[in-house]
Parts: sequence; C-alpha cells; structure tokens
Amino acid sequence: MTEEASNTPANRQSWNKIADFWDTKLGDGNDMFLDLILPTIEALADVKPGQRVLDLGTGNGIVARRLAAREGVEVLATDYSEAQIENARRRTEKIFTPPRVTFAQLDLLDRVALDDFAQRHPEEFDVVTGSMLLKELSDLAPLAEFLPKVMKPKGRAVFANLHPCFHKPGAHRVIEVVENPDTGGQEIQTSIKVSKYLNIGPVQSQALRGQPEPLIWFHRPIHEMLEPFFDAGLALNKVREPSFQDGPDAGQIQSYHNYPQIPMQFIFRLVRLPV
Repeated sequence: MTEEASNTPANRQSWNKIADFWDTKLGDGNDMFLDLILPTIEALADVKPGQRVLDLGTGNGIVARRLAAREGVEVLATDYSEAQIENARRRTEKIFTPPRVTFAQLDLLDRVALDDFAQRHPEEFDVVTGSMLLKELSDLAPLAEFLPKVMKPKGRAVFANLHPCFHKPGAHRVIEVVENPDTGGQEIQTSIKVSKYLNIGPVQSQALRGQPEPLIWFHRPIHEMLEPFFDAGLALNKVREPSFQDGPDAGQIQSYHNYPQIPMQFIFRLVRLPV
C-alpha cells in the first residue's frame, strides 16, 4: 500500500497514540453521542432483527455496540487504527457472549483494500454507518464508490458529522452580555460567527479537550460533502440537524448546550438508486 493510498498516515499515527485517551474519555459515549448521534443514527438506520450492519471508522465501537444490542442484529466494525480496534474489541467482548460484533482493519482511502473487502462482502449489508468520520478523509470518492458494492439493493447508509455550517474550523462561538430593556437585568446571549465556509484547507484540531496531539481535519461545505456520493449512484433521502435541547449549562458557558438553536450535528441517510 502506497502512502498516497493510505488514509492520511499522520492521522493514523495520531489515533494509535491517542486511542487510550479517547477510550477513557468517551467510554460508551459522551453527551454528543448519547443525546444527538446515537438516537439519530438509530432512527435513520432503522435496523431490523436479522439485518447486517457495517460500521465504518468505529473508533472504540460506540455505534457498533449500540446497534448490536438490538435483537438479531450482527455488526462488522472497521477502523484503520489498530489501537482503536483493540479498545473496541475489549469493550465489546465484555458485553456480548457470544460476540455480536466482529472487527476488521480497513483504510477508507485504499482502493485496493476497499475492492478486496467488497469482493468478500458483495451487497451484504442492510445498513452502513459512520460517525464523525468524513472530516478525517482527504478524499471521499473511494468511500462513495465502495458503498454501493457492499450495500444491499434496498440498503441505507447513515453518516453523522459535526455540522459544517456552524462548527470549526470556520465558525466560532460568541458570548455576549446584553441588558434586557424590559427588566434592566443583564443576560447572556450566544451566537455563532461564521467567517469562512466555502474554502478552508486542512486544519489541525483537538477534538477532545486535553487530547495528547491534534488530528488533521478536512472541512467541506455541504455540497462538496454530498457530491461524491451522488456521483457514485446514491441518493439523499433523510437529513437531521440535532442540537442540545436539555437546557443551558451554567457551569460551562462555552458549552454547546447553551446553543439550542444551532445544530451541532449534520446526519444524513443515503440509499442506492435503482439501476
């Protein structure tokens, strides 16, 4: 496998170094996963008993375990970080006996590896999922071309991402102190300032506060994020933009819980177009 084909080698090295940090911090999900990502993926994936799920970029297996907990559902979970897979396997084996999740290493920019995987699993999966994955891929075309090869004709793929319109690298949280003209009291108002959106190059990002080293993120406006999937014969048929609705977080004024009108996630479902 050439370095060009590899899925951003710097990110893989970083993930192997920070995998234990992420596993400790996230466990089976932080508030973003538990409140926004997991319920929305479950709703859009609509996994039925007896169906097969392919979870791409599984990390420590949060989504894979959630879907495997459904009766009669089996999950194949992949990641390109060996350390992430080991943490996912360790956590999963503690829950399911016999195992309902199997694991495989897969680089989503390596077309040779993707073709080999697709030949071993032709049109096998009812559902494909990917959470917080697309922003780490320097090129979405290999993934987009891979999906129809492994999805059943009536299969669906669901991807969850930070909302590209309202979240870094081009958007910044704004906190203002204003006076209420009716009461004279001071109030906190929050908003998002977007200074860039259409053209932003790769950036270094510390996704979790305290992360030992940054990752490389590839920002895309929505049309650029979706177009490779359309070109590969997939169609968009569901979109959700969830935000936190459980009330303000007075302890952390910068928390996204204080931005209920700003969607934190952009989650969409793709289906195969009839041939």
